Amino acid sequence: MINLIKHVDTIVNHEDCWTSHMPFTAYTINLEVYPHKNYLRSRILIESTEDKVISNLMKTHRSVVKVIKVDRFKGGTYVDFLNKYKGSIAGVLYDKEVLILGNLIKEKEERWSFVTSSKNLREILGEIKSLGKVNKVEITDFNPILYPNLTEWEKRVLTVAYSHGYLDYPRRATADELAELLGISKVTFLYHLRNAQRKLIEFSIKNILA
Repeated sequence: MINLIKHVDTIVNHEDCWTSHMPFTAYTINLEVYPHKNYLRSRILIESTEDKVISNLMKTHRSVVKVIKVDRFKGGTYVDFLNKYKGSIAGVLYDKEVLILGNLIKEKEERWSFVTSSKNLREILGEIKSLGKVNKVEITDFNPILYPNLTEWEKRVLTVAYSHGYLDYPRRATADELAELLGISKVTFLYHLRNAQRKLIEFSIKNILA
């Protein structure tokens, strides 16, 4: 049987976006879209505490509407900001109603992972190519069993915990610091983290170690 649902991983150099000037790795932990206002709200973690990233890039680039909040702590910076919707890759993906699995900015390139139907692939990739240089595209059949069912908050908490060294030994950040960064209580942070860890361990035991 032909699988009509595809998993796409693509790497794009988006020249008209702030991402093409970002010298550090950054993780998108949340996206909220407002097409009628022509902006999307992004929350990212940057693997650097250098102030010039915020003052010289995020606050001045034409693709950024407004920087709402900046927090710095051990090894990283959290930025909550508004980005232009039109002309963004996120805008293209949301317009096409794809399932976005993740977004990473690395080596001044945007790395997107998403799921869509095979009939929409050509159009989606065409629109992405109109925005920037596509350096890599990998298309595979989508198999839902490959992904444990984490909630959005579980994904956010796990991403923050991993990127800020909470899972390292010794830890490079505390639960209190990460909870404050996310705007939630320590108890809520630990609740979502433990749920995510339990789901990942259960998934591994059933599908990998079995």
